[in-house]
Amino acid sequence: MKNLWKTLSLLIAVAVMAIAPLEASADKNDNLDDMSFAEILNSVDLGKQVELVQKFQDREAKNVLFKNRYIGEQSECSIDAIRNREVIVVSIPAHLLFGPNQTELLETASRYLEPFKRYMSSKDPDMYRVLAVMHTDNTGSEDYREQLTVDRAQAVSEWFEENAPNTQFLFPFAMADDMPLVPNDSFENRDKNRRLEIYLVPGEAMLEKAKKGRIAF
Repeated sequence: MKNLWKTLSLLIAVAVMAIAPLEASADKNDNLDDMSFAEILNSVDLGKQVELVQKFQDREAKNVLFKNRYIGEQSECSIDAIRNREVIVVSIPAHLLFGPNQTELLETASRYLEPFKRYMSSKDPDMYRVLAVMHTDNTGSEDYREQLTVDRAQAVSEWFEENAPNTQFLFPFAMADDMPLVPNDSFENRDKNRRLEIYLVPGEAMLEKAKKGRIAF
């Protein structure tokens, strides 16, 4: 099991943001484990292969993720793309995964996490770098908010370690309330800010496939 702990760092991904990453213990990915959220997000330079990767990610979002009954467009979750459509981001409301103020996953949480086992392949272990990023609202003390997202990110990471084929390129992060989607000025808005975001970042295996002219699982 990866040993997760919290530290503060300044990140620049889509905007300049302060976050608290959970880092994994040393293993084969020592360099990646030492990276911040933004560094992992930008850890593979796609170069001339960017257009092919964009098309592959678009197909993956539309043909696989959007069609899933639990995380697709008919669900409470949202699917988006960042970094010129190279990175897929799926946002899952925290109330679908955890009870109020709880850090143990609900029995029904697995239906929302199952679709992402696909991206933790034993055949192509660095096809994707999967970032599991936990957020909360601004209620409670700062220490409470930080610890809540640490514990929840740990729970998500442990679920994947127990159920996914290969979590070598899974990276959990705890954001606390540093990255609200909307102002925390209503019950509805606070619920929107409490969420798990899963970033599907192209890895080296995807880049190598793109260099050969075709990407496929």
